[in-house]
Amino acid sequence: MKTVISFDLHADMGFLKKPDINEKVYLTYNMLHKPCVLGILGAIVGLQGFTKNKEFPNYYKKLKSIPIGIKPIGSYCDNGNFSKIVIKYNNATCFANKGIEGNPNVQAILNIAEQTLIRPAYRIFLLLDLEKENEQTLYNRIRQQEASFIPYLGKNDYSAWWYKEDVKTDDGAILFQGVKEYNILQDEFKDNYKIETVFVKQKPVVESVVEEGEEDDFSDNFQISDFGTYVYFEKLPLKYNEQLYQYDYADFALTDSKLKVGSLPTENLYHIQEQDSRQRFVVQLN
Repeated sequence: MKTVISFDLHADMGFLKKPDINEKVYLTYNMLHKPCVLGILGAIVGLQGFTKNKEFPNYYKKLKSIPIGIKPIGSYCDNGNFSKIVIKYNNATCFANKGIEGNPNVQAILNIAEQTLIRPAYRIFLLLDLEKENEQTLYNRIRQQEASFIPYLGKNDYSAWWYKEDVKTDDGAILFQGVKEYNILQDEFKDNYKIETVFVKQKPVVESVVEEGEEDDFSDNFQISDFGTYVYFEKLPLKYNEQLYQYDYADFALTDSKLKVGSLPTENLYHIQEQDSRQRFVVQLN
C-alpha cells in the first residue's frame, strides 16, 4: 500500500553547503534538497552513512527511490527565502591545518567563514510504499517522532526535529504542523492548479531571453494563469550522479501563482487530500 505523509522539519540554523564554492566564504543552498533529505531519512531509519570514497552509503541505496516534495515554511520564510548570516570560526584540529605554505613543522589555524540559514523550516512530503521494510519503518518512526540518529541540517551542530502533533501559538495559530497523512486523488490535471512544493521547471531561466520592453510571462518555463505575489528560483541538487559521484542538478521554482493546464509533465504531480482537515492541494514529488 502506498501513502503520502508530511512532517515539518526545522532547526535553529542550517548549512546546506554548495560543493562548487571553496574560497573565502562557503555558501549554502536556501532550499532543502532531495539528497539532503535522504540523509535525514537515513538517520531516522538508522541506516549507515558515507564511510568510503566512491561508494554510496547504505541509506542512499535503500531510500533513493522514495518520491519527495519540499515546501519552505515558518515565520522566518519570506516568499521562499530564509535570512542568512556569515559565521566565522577557527578550525585548530590537525586535520584542517597542514602548516604554513606546506611546511608541516609550522602550525597554523584555518579560518572559516560559512553562510548560514537562520531558523530554516521545511514541510517534507514523502510517498511511501509500506510493503517495503525500510519505508514502513520510516512511516512508523516519523509518526512517533523517533529517530535512530539525530537528524541535522547540513552540519551536526544544527540538529533538526519535528513534532507529531500540531504546535500552536498562544493565540491558536499553527506554528508547526504535526505529522499528516494524505489520500492520493485521481486527477488528470485538466484544470489550472497551484503547486505547494518547489517544482522542476521545464527550462532554465537563462535560456528564456526577454527583449527590452517585453514582459516575461515565464511561458518557456511554465505558464501562469493567475499571478500571485512571487516566483522563486533556485538551481538545486536533484539526485546523485552514480557514475561521477556528484550531484545532478535541476532548475526549481516555487510560486503562489496558479499554473495553466499542461504547464508541467504530470507524472510527478500528485493531487492529495489531508485525511483530517480534508484540505486538498497539488505537490510535485521527485
